[in-house]
Amino acid sequence: MEYVVTGARLIDGTGAAAITDAALHVRDGKIAWAGAASALPDDAKGVQKIDAAGKTIIPGLIDAHLHICWNGRESVLELVKRERDLIVLESVNIAKRILATGTTTVRDVGGHNYVEMHLRQAINAGHVPGPRMRVSGKVLCMTGGHGYFIAREADGPDEMRKAAREQIKMGADTIKMMATGGAATPGQDVMASQLTVEEMKAAVDAAHAMGRTAAAHCHGTGGIKNSILAGMDSIEHGTFLDEETADMMVERGTAFVPTIGVANPDLNDIPDNAQSELKRLQPILANVNVAMRKSVELARRKGVFIGSGSDAGGNPLSPHKYNMAREMEFLVEFGVPEMEALVIATRNNAKVLRWDKELGTLEAGKFADFVILDANPLENISNVRKVSSVYKGGQKVVDQGIVL
Repeated sequence: MEYVVTGARLIDGTGAAAITDAALHVRDGKIAWAGAASALPDDAKGVQKIDAAGKTIIPGLIDAHLHICWNGRESVLELVKRERDLIVLESVNIAKRILATGTTTVRDVGGHNYVEMHLRQAINAGHVPGPRMRVSGKVLCMTGGHGYFIAREADGPDEMRKAAREQIKMGADTIKMMATGGAATPGQDVMASQLTVEEMKAAVDAAHAMGRTAAAHCHGTGGIKNSILAGMDSIEHGTFLDEETADMMVERGTAFVPTIGVANPDLNDIPDNAQSELKRLQPILANVNVAMRKSVELARRKGVFIGSGSDAGGNPLSPHKYNMAREMEFLVEFGVPEMEALVIATRNNAKVLRWDKELGTLEAGKFADFVILDANPLENISNVRKVSSVYKGGQKVVDQGIVL
């Protein structure tokens, strides 16, 4: 399949200025050329044209932190009691909804008994529509640690090393570890450190030895520092980042993946069954939100490499609904310029996922994963919600909100 999308504004994800009258040449599922329409190469002038006049093309969005097995409408503690088949079916539906929002790639950082890995296989085989996926398998936590109900519990370096290897055996791209407590586990202190440096380092080394990455759930500053010392590739949430840990991240090249939306639930969209969880979580999330804003500001000032994730599905107040649009809106609210927010949600997240040679920007040789918007997100970042169509590997997979 070969075609040229013409007439649109092009934001390529590199941070370069938008091209107002652009052309995007797609051939065999990859980008053959992108640039000003006036400079379209001769070999592309005779191929099929797709008119996108008045619209804006951006790279497919990437969500670097979500939970595709969990609906974000019910407590994970309750969802794990369901029959596996029901979780599988709901995950298929969630994958379609994610794709419809213009998110063409995700990283799942905590699923249910490897359902997410089998979903990835089904998507890759073309059995069901959905985004490209990086997956972590079961999260690793200490006995009784955060997320123990979906985790591989392990204590001591030897157990952690084995647990990491088990996830890699099952197909994990990254090893996710719980370095601190978390709000989704009742009775835990989000500031409290859990896994030790030695425990996490054993799993990190096992991941790196097999060419995988390692990511740490961290809220408290102590857990962030422990995770950096253990050699983590990314700090997830990073709620109480401070000057010392920010400097350490810059020095070691550790990425920061804030998850802002999960701390800012839409109070007009809370199901009745989640009202008790709302009451429990609201004061915790209010503190998290204030701290995360400071962490984002600090990370930008220090030059920490920043990605972004929605944490959709992570608690019953975080449904899969315009996941990355909400994250970008909050980034802009926190002082991030619109162009930078787009780069974070595309190029930067591709780097976090170690997929940047093939994804994240609209450059020749990369997969033709892109979104055509009805309005310009540089004028208003919320325009990323105005999805006209979505292309994945050059194929149109969403048209006017309908997943094809």
